Amino acid sequence: MSEQSPRVDRSKQALQVYASADEQTRAVIEKELDRVDALDNRQIDLNGRGLNYGIIVTLAFLAACVFLIASGHGAEGTILGVIFIVALMAVFVVSRRG
Repeated sequence: MSEQSPRVDRSKQALQVYASADEQTRAVIEKELDRVDALDNRQIDLNGRGLNYGIIVTLAFLAACVFLIASGHGAEGTILGVIFIVALMAVFVVSRRG
């Protein structure tokens, strides 16, 4: 026999409470669920926006490095590129730990 996880038990308890609740309590529960759903959707939108901004910044730095190197400023373009790569790696490391 397999045991159910505590999360499944809690979910079943929540459904039982909802099923046995009166109309006013159900309305409050539904309003709270709508609020939580709206917050989740907002968080998803913000995460997507952050990824888009990250791509834009990455491409801008890459273009700046290529422009500097192509225009004869090889040292400056290389230094900017190395600093950017190190900063990008730091962001990935911090986001993996957090």
